[in-house]
Amino acid sequence: MKRMIAFAGRNGKELLRDPVTLIFGVALPVALLAIMSLIQSNAPVEVFAIRSLAPGIAAFSLAFVSMFAAMLIAKDKSTSFLLRVFASPMLPWEYILGYALPMLPIGAAQCVVCFLTALCFGLPFDWNIFGAVAVLLPSAVLYTAFGLLFGVLLNDKQAAPVNSILVQCAALLGGTWFAPSLVGGAFETICNLLPFVHATESARAALAGDYAAALPHLAWIAGWAVLLFVAAVLLFKKKMQEN
Repeated sequence: MKRMIAFAGRNGKELLRDPVTLIFGVALPVALLAIMSLIQSNAPVEVFAIRSLAPGIAAFSLAFVSMFAAMLIAKDKSTSFLLRVFASPMLPWEYILGYALPMLPIGAAQCVVCFLTALCFGLPFDWNIFGAVAVLLPSAVLYTAFGLLFGVLLNDKQAAPVNSILVQCAALLGGTWFAPSLVGGAFETICNLLPFVHATESARAALAGDYAAALPHLAWIAGWAVLLFVAAVLLFKKKMQEN
């Protein structure tokens, strides 16, 4: 356990040294929230109403956690760092958790920043804001799991482009900008099978104080996260054996 915590500390420092973490993780979601709020003030659209937009942007911002995780692992794979670390007695799941743990505070901070920004654009203060942040933590775990899996599978040149696709999927299929029901049909079915829209809807339900409505979404998110984590651990174990 101590080895894993020390490894997680090292990974956290690596993330904070990278300015991309701040630019994409914080600045971009805040800028999007500000732009959409200005659009809403001039041409009101229901989905851009601040109580709907704020949790949507907060959920979308977590997609960047996947990119951070994937690029960190892929970068370590491209150097001799992981080969040296493999000499330690750590188990595959300890490595994966060591990469995952620093992502959760980053994800929580992203959500907090998004809601603080939303307060500046008219979101009334409500104790349910804290509930919405708490409900989004499983989504942070989900996106971390995506990143870990991509980081194990891809090299440092592939990780960023592939995760950019994931970010776009989270934006288009996550219900941040429009409800999938507006398109309907196969598109809506695909959105409901994937976890992205469930992240958005769980946060919106929590902000509205309807935690019972958030539970089915959280269950779907948890199922995806467990599957992705298990896949990441198994593939990481295979990589260790190959080396």
